[in-house]
Amino acid sequence: MKFTVNTTDFLKAINSVDGVISVREIKSALSNLKIQAEDNIVYLSATDLEIAIKTSVASVVGQKGNASLPAKQLSNIFKNLNFDSTLLSTSDNNDSSETLITDASGKMDTKFKVNGIDSEDIKTIPVVSESNVVEFPCQTIREMFRKTSYAMAIEETRFVFNGLFLKPEDTDLVVVGTDGRRLSKIVRKFPKQFPFKNGAIIPHKAVREMLKMMEGKETAKIGFIDEQIYVSSGNVELLFKLIDGNFPDYEQVIPKQAAESVRIVKADFLTFLKQALISAEEPSKQVRLSFSKGNVNISSSNPGTMMFDHNMSVEYSGEPVTIAFKGDYLNDVVKAVDDPEVIFEFSSSSAPVLFKDPSDSDFVSVIMPMKL
Repeated sequence: MKFTVNTTDFLKAINSVDGVISVREIKSALSNLKIQAEDNIVYLSATDLEIAIKTSVASVVGQKGNASLPAKQLSNIFKNLNFDSTLLSTSDNNDSSETLITDASGKMDTKFKVNGIDSEDIKTIPVVSESNVVEFPCQTIREMFRKTSYAMAIEETRFVFNGLFLKPEDTDLVVVGTDGRRLSKIVRKFPKQFPFKNGAIIPHKAVREMLKMMEGKETAKIGFIDEQIYVSSGNVELLFKLIDGNFPDYEQVIPKQAAESVRIVKADFLTFLKQALISAEEPSKQVRLSFSKGNVNISSSNPGTMMFDHNMSVEYSGEPVTIAFKGDYLNDVVKAVDDPEVIFEFSSSSAPVLFKDPSDSDFVSVIMPMKL
């Protein structure tokens, strides 16, 4: 294998695929990038066996071939190269392969030698027919993920919580995230129905990579390939396994009515919430909201160390009530609201609290209060 590539472009390609590699993988096929040099194009692939990613970069290919190189070392090399164009050439022996990285112009006498492994150990994404995918707007999906992904779990033992649930309802798409203590749901209409009628739970790692690959793009494509989800946008492709299991009935969690409804100015509330989090006790970082006539008191404390207290004027005329929240949960949901105001709906100090965006009737979030 031998090819010349723009140094900056190749680094961008590395950065677009190395996110799937686990930091726990050391000196194995799963810690490597597969490089495939073909006709004036080079493909880079990576996988953790649950998710595979592939991208391409234009190049001048002198000799077609494959190589598998350690991702971390390759990234560190290209971050520190000080020439515009780079030549990569691979020589094979019986046990392994060695890739030489040099200045393609020959002006600088810089050499890196990197040992690789058998590139066949890394499975790449197959060619996917256009008839198997549906196109959708990236901006809409990115918005839906942004307003729900903070609520999904990362390492919850109930695996169905470790991702986002996507459920098509004709051309509407419902996206739900929950970790069992909070939940966010959003609905948007699309030009075509998504290709998984019974719903799909997309793992959090795939959600992260989809957000990354769709940034700055107008459209992407999605489809079912070999019982896996395939997503492509621009020159980046993803193929990943879904989380197997039954997602809980999220509609049962969302309160259908509440005794009280309060509008609060988002920017002001976030300022005081940030201050409250400074003195909130670890690990729960509990923040208390005490509603009384015309006022909400925001408070937190770390016994024997410090406390915080602030009063905000609000339109409230109900009975006095104090609700305790995990402060980070409260911060996440209020930040997800795009309107200058956020609506709090509640019935008691122990009942689920509903959060709404006044300018987005298809978004709703729920947080279970903490014990006082």
